[in-house]
Amino acid sequence: MPGHATAVVADSTVCLPPSLTRGLPLFIAPLEIHHAGRVLRDGIDITPDGFYDLLKSAEGALPRTSAPPPGAYLSAFQQASRVARDIVCLTVSAKLSSSHAAALTAAREAGASMPDLRIQVVDSGTAGAAEGLIALQAARQAAAGAAGAAVLACARAAVSEVWLLGYLETLYYIWKGGRVPRVAMWMGRLLDVKPVLELTEGKVGMVERPRSRRRAIDRLVAMSSARLRGRRARVAVMHAAAPEPAAELAGRISRELSPIELFTTEMTPVIGAHTGTGLVACALLPEA
Repeated sequence: MPGHATAVVADSTVCLPPSLTRGLPLFIAPLEIHHAGRVLRDGIDITPDGFYDLLKSAEGALPRTSAPPPGAYLSAFQQASRVARDIVCLTVSAKLSSSHAAALTAAREAGASMPDLRIQVVDSGTAGAAEGLIALQAARQAAAGAAGAAVLACARAAVSEVWLLGYLETLYYIWKGGRVPRVAMWMGRLLDVKPVLELTEGKVGMVERPRSRRRAIDRLVAMSSARLRGRRARVAVMHAAAPEPAAELAGRISRELSPIELFTTEMTPVIGAHTGTGLVACALLPEA
């Protein structure tokens, strides 16, 4: 890879297909999955397909997740330092993970051992492909030769604009993780609720409770259209072992919202561990 003025580091929740990141100065710090006494690095030791097979067959305790240790970020910074002296590091929302704190620790360590390296750590305020859209935008700017200040400004502008909507096939996994009371999980089963969730300002909230998959997709498209208010956007559709409804959502978005760019990707195992299979979501970054 040729030298760049700036490189971008992000964590593995970005869910970006390799076909989009190939050749970009983008480096990934993997989160970790803990299961049956093993520690698996997200996207390195386990793939989405392998993880969802594991989730379906897991008995007893479900897989747990943890943020990248500072050493994982430090390794990513060292790789990035081979192509650039300015680094913009994006992390999953600090309200959802300790990844941001780990990145700050690693940045201090890198500053001590590589004093000519300039690292800016940015809380994306989001996760998944919403963070991925920010990272992709910033890495493309860096690949075009933008200086660190310009890439940082690009990332911060995207943080203020991006949003993420999705629906769950089941409440079981987030109930197991302590994120909803048991009664809500029972109601979801009885009523066939497909709760629509929104991730804004670093927090996940339930915004609607449609009773079918088709209605959930209808609501994702309608809510996205309302938020865009006629603007065009870059859109990422992601799913957790649910390719058919994801394809349906992507088709609807393509026809009704005319996105500048649209891609579909599998949900990283680290997010799938909390949501289970069947999650379908879309992240949107409006045109500036």
